Amino acid sequence: MNVSASPGARPGLFFAGVLTNRRKLTIGLAVVLMAVLLTVVGRGQLALMATSRGPSVGPIPATTVQVVTLREEVVAVGLRYSALVKELRRVELSFRVPGTVEKLLQVTGPGGQVRNVHEGDQLLKDLVIAELDTEDYERERKMATERLAEAGARVKQAEAAAELAEIDYRRAEQLGQRNAASTSEVDTIRARLRNTTAQEQVDRRSLELARLALEQAEANLRHCKLTVPFESASVARRQIEVNERVLANQQAFSLIDVSSVTVAFHVPDTLVSQLMMGQSMDVSCEAIPGASFVGKIHKIGSSADPLTRTYPVEIRIDQPGGLRPGMVATAHLSRDRSAYLLPLTAIAPGRSSHARMAYRVVEESGELVVREISVRLDGILDNRAAIRLGPGEMMAPGDRIVATGVHRLYDGQSVRIAD
Repeated sequence: MNVSASPGARPGLFFAGVLTNRRKLTIGLAVVLMAVLLTVVGRGQLALMATSRGPSVGPIPATTVQVVTLREEVVAVGLRYSALVKELRRVELSFRVPGTVEKLLQVTGPGGQVRNVHEGDQLLKDLVIAELDTEDYERERKMATERLAEAGARVKQAEAAAELAEIDYRRAEQLGQRNAASTSEVDTIRARLRNTTAQEQVDRRSLELARLALEQAEANLRHCKLTVPFESASVARRQIEVNERVLANQQAFSLIDVSSVTVAFHVPDTLVSQLMMGQSMDVSCEAIPGASFVGKIHKIGSSADPLTRTYPVEIRIDQPGGLRPGMVATAHLSRDRSAYLLPLTAIAPGRSSHARMAYRVVEESGELVVREISVRLDGILDNRAAIRLGPGEMMAPGDRIVATGVHRLYDGQSVRIAD
């Protein structure tokens, strides 16, 4: 809609009204800015006046810290090695002669039933566990006995003949000296003496062979039985049955000595020189919770395994209790080790992901302050951190290290050592 000026109105007065509104806006903005400025200045003056009139603030008090002195300590280190329980001895029993299995040892099983011996049965020394049919070997022994008797009779005949030939030769020799016997007769008698003497030697050798044959026949008869060679043995495997035909040296039983067991494990070359024969070691087994066994080292390998570069070690336990061959056990080894130790609470994360740091208390300008130093760990011993020292390390023996509360400290902070 167009607005037209009324007749007789003056343009200058219209624009004067417009300028008056702009002046009002400008003046309003100026007033606001002045108010803000005065507020800021006023607050600053008030703060200055408060500071100048208030009490003065002194230096920040020193923080009380507990320190430990880094020194070398000797601690007992416990090492654990995974081990395997083994039998002390194992033998493979076999008959030294062929034959037919006639019987096996009879044992009483559950329910009072009698059965043949088999795997797991406990046996005592010298107990007969298997026998062969001895009929053939008894016949051989009887024949060997008769041959020995015949050989003995032949030796006696040969001795008698040799004695008679010796007498005849002496008589003939005397007659020949008196020219009562011809030379040919003397030579014939001398030859007969030599023959009878040689026959006596042959018969004696035959007698010795007959005696050896009888001894062998008796040994074969004894070898028809298998006996337990250990004081306390357990059947690990049985490989024969009654009425089975077996060959000489064919495996029949596998027995293990259960009076003692061995615990076998491997150690690195850094430790093998610290072990001694007869040294006591503790053994535990997860299969027997709460049980602990004590044994002594009875074998240390003289050469390392070519693959693992570790040395075999065996512990003998004379009272195995429930330990059985094949069980997995743990061998516990305690040894003294020298190390520089700090509480775990003295170590804090460093500036990088794998870095570690601690605070060392030093004296600067007559006051005690803490300085951040990087540390490298050499393991955990006795629930404390083992510190690695040497060339290039910032920590040294004798340093005073803050023990606790390191997360509240900062580098250069004044501290006071707690009594």
